[in-house]
Amino acid sequence: MENLDSSLMNNTLAPKEQDAAARKLKEEKSGAAGGQVGGDETDATGEQKTLRQRVQEARQASNIKERVKEKIKEKVLSPLKKITSRALQWAWKALLPSWGLSSIWINIHVFLKGVFGEELFCKLGEEWLPPKAVEATGGAGKIINKSAGLVEVMVLIFIDVIIFFVVVGFVAMFTDESTFKTMTGEVNKAQPAATQSVK
Repeated sequence: MENLDSSLMNNTLAPKEQDAAARKLKEEKSGAAGGQVGGDETDATGEQKTLRQRVQEARQASNIKERVKEKIKEKVLSPLKKITSRALQWAWKALLPSWGLSSIWINIHVFLKGVFGEELFCKLGEEWLPPKAVEATGGAGKIINKSAGLVEVMVLIFIDVIIFFVVVGFVAMFTDESTFKTMTGEVNKAQPAATQSVK
């Protein structure tokens, strides 16, 4: 039998053959609409894959990517977050013995949390309770973390303001009065202004 299209164009088919050809054409179209794919998309047995099979394979591939991301988070990011949490905990404990110098690490931690996110750097207040303890206590652990975080934010702001005034005080102590006057444009009001004589 020659090509179906050329046979239909020449109309050399008998009415029964025309019905069979039309039925065959409908089956091919419904097979394509049902998910039959032509070409080289075949499974291991050599049969053509349906659209559903291809979608399931794509979902499995995306699930593999998600599982890899979770494994990376579990094996790499989780230990790093524990390390940074411990460092933040140490900085808070060493705040008084270090005369406030450990606040440098606390500020760096807050900055890096904003840059890299919470997967590497915990929020303030979350370093005291391990995640498993928070999950075990439910809502109470979250409330404790939020309360500790609020207190830590207030203490950090207070310490930063004190450090700012200490730095400004040291700068003021080692500069002379004339430097500030030239910076602010202030004139010495104790001396009378020079007057010009009228002629």
